[in-house]
Amino acid sequence: MKTIAALFDVDGTLFTGHVWRGMLDYFEAQRGQWAVRRFWYAHLPSYALCKLKVIGEEQFRGPWGAHLAWLVKGWDQAQLQGLYDFIAHEYVVPHRREDTIGMLQEHKAQGHVTMLVSTGFTEMVATIGKTIGAEYAVGCDLEMKDGRATGRIVPPIVIGKQKGIAAKAKLAQLGHDVDYASSFAYADSLTDLGLFEIVGRPRPVYPAADLAAYAKTQGWPVYGESKT
Repeated sequence: MKTIAALFDVDGTLFTGHVWRGMLDYFEAQRGQWAVRRFWYAHLPSYALCKLKVIGEEQFRGPWGAHLAWLVKGWDQAQLQGLYDFIAHEYVVPHRREDTIGMLQEHKAQGHVTMLVSTGFTEMVATIGKTIGAEYAVGCDLEMKDGRATGRIVPPIVIGKQKGIAAKAKLAQLGHDVDYASSFAYADSLTDLGLFEIVGRPRPVYPAADLAAYAKTQGWPVYGESKT
């Protein structure tokens, strides 16, 4: 018998905040403000180009998410877990979208496979997932050498079409025979189209204005108010 999957983006979908903001707060406390400032300065040009619409949001957000690995270079597993626990148990707690989390828990109660799919570090996404009852997590895997982070992720970056590709690959690896036509995806951004495209029941949640407009053309039901 085939399985129905419910796939959830994280930022803006399950939580109102942005996990990367919490990560930068943690990095500043652990590594000092100059490490974080250097990260900001390195990305100011691409940020400006994104705001001017010279490059797309995916072209900006993908490298930004991957480059967060710079700030954990040299960290061992215990240090990394300290970051993951801070994000999952402290940072995101006041930003929870209880209605969307309730949808995830309802899917789980119906026996559907629940998975978080994010550009964040996989183990961090998994730690967040444990706090809300998600079974699995897909994200960017940190490259490790001799037990320490190298400052890079293992390509490809999980964003855009890669979100759908990575989710399907993980579910297949786990042995799930998924009925994708009957499955669900919940997300808030056009950069999540790769997730929506693999399921028969896309569900934009608190969508950005461009996603809300696109959802209207597709006849997709929208949950929560659109973000302007």
